[in-house]
Amino acid sequence: MLRAAALAEAAPERRPSGGAPVWRAATAQLLAMLVVAMAAQGHHGVWPSLAQGAVAVTIGWLLRLPAWWMPINLLFPVAVSAGAALALPSWVFLAAFVALAGIYWTSFRTQIPLFLTSSGTIDALAGLLPTDRHFRFLDLGCGTGTVLTRLCHRFPMASFSGVEVAPVPFAIGWLRALMNRSRYRMSRQDLWQCDLAAHDIVYAFLSPVPMAALWRKAVAEMRPGTLFVSNSFAVPGVAPDEIVEGAGGRRALYVWRMRGAG
Repeated sequence: MLRAAALAEAAPERRPSGGAPVWRAATAQLLAMLVVAMAAQGHHGVWPSLAQGAVAVTIGWLLRLPAWWMPINLLFPVAVSAGAALALPSWVFLAAFVALAGIYWTSFRTQIPLFLTSSGTIDALAGLLPTDRHFRFLDLGCGTGTVLTRLCHRFPMASFSGVEVAPVPFAIGWLRALMNRSRYRMSRQDLWQCDLAAHDIVYAFLSPVPMAALWRKAVAEMRPGTLFVSNSFAVPGVAPDEIVEGAGGRRALYVWRMRGAG
């Protein structure tokens, strides 16, 4: 009953409201283009493009865009200018758009970019997993299946699965499992629609934006004694039970042992 009540309470807020950053980035580019157009007075070339990028970065900062948007704002005008100078055929831009859409998919809305877990972090994650019994491991936003591929070979007694909504990373991960005959299963599914109750360890490498909502989901659905592990991003206001510090450049893991919705 307590878990059901917590689930019902968390449901309206579970999915983070994304979408605003992409419009702020577009606003920054539009304003920067107008500023540079008035200042450049018809001059063309790389310098006006660099100036537009620099102005867009400044406006983006004033609009409180996340830090990872800054290089995008800086390089976008340069890329457009370079494409125009090279007189690339229109299908090149369409192909680039389709490829990026297939990789990042709903990142503009969810604010969860594609992050790949390093080998050192996978080794640290493996140190948290039991070696003497069966367990069920879930990777939320599993990307190309790197974590699942590495871990399923090291823990033959366990069951591994992952969810990924972006079609290109999902296809790569699915093909890796097929070609390597790996034991993990991937589902093309929104992580917010995934039930966490059946899993003993839930791992996520997302972004700071969804962590509060994901924590509410984990509290509502995960069983007492199970582990929730976040790579690099802590849950705001909730102290982890353990922090596995990064070594050799790898990122920290934040570990919570779930105590149930009550």
